[in-house]
Amino acid sequence: MTKRGKVLRSPNSRPGLLIVEGQQYPFALEAVWKSETPPKPGLVVDVGLDANGKVQVITVVPDSQLAKEQSEAAMATERKRGGALSLLAAKFGGPNLVVGGVLAVAWFFLTAASIQVPFPEMQEFTFWQVLGLLNAGDLLAVLDGRSSPSAGIYGVLAIVALTGPFIHYFWKNKRAALGGVLPLIFMVIVAIAVRASLQNALGGGNEEAGAETAKQARDEAMKAISLGLGTYLSILASLYFAFLSGRRFMVSKAGKEEARQAAGRKAA
Repeated sequence: MTKRGKVLRSPNSRPGLLIVEGQQYPFALEAVWKSETPPKPGLVVDVGLDANGKVQVITVVPDSQLAKEQSEAAMATERKRGGALSLLAAKFGGPNLVVGGVLAVAWFFLTAASIQVPFPEMQEFTFWQVLGLLNAGDLLAVLDGRSSPSAGIYGVLAIVALTGPFIHYFWKNKRAALGGVLPLIFMVIVAIAVRASLQNALGGGNEEAGAETAKQARDEAMKAISLGLGTYLSILASLYFAFLSGRRFMVSKAGKEEARQAAGRKAA
């Protein structure tokens, strides 16, 4: 039988050495080497073994053959990957997968907001990092870069919101059709919570002397906040899912009403 192997040691003053499927085999050049290319460490070879596992013949695998096999293996991997994507697209819909991927990338990797004042330098945050700000006890310390908190419970809610647009594929209930509005609702809640946290951190509850100064500081800080690409993409993706969700719910409701009317006519 023939197996693929590799030369570990060239035969010089002592026998050469092959490795085939993790097992090493010694060989002599004159007895079994059948190629014009001399043996050298790292050379890929085909090894013929007898029933007792003894090396009978060794031939060098041409580079062209190796390149062809690598290409075929890469194509097979891509076909498997494409098959998995096709199954997902068939179940969830290609556009839904694309928009869901855009939303996930926007939340985890793209800048959602940046702030300049009153902090020493521009700070940029992804939506996921914004959730960490909300989960932190000391908002100003986080904005100053002195800590990097986890998203905590807000992170759990974010994952739930991300899965919302797809929940109706698994939960056959008319309310599941409304799962697509979860990303949009969650983003609105987070925006309100962030604004309230910033105002509180900058003295929002101060009604004593200096309240006007605190108000000016809050106004300047709020003006210094600018939204990033991640926020705009998130809004678009969330609106897309909310629209589909509302339409799906209305269709489901209309279908149920028609079925009820048909049942009433039959009973009459």
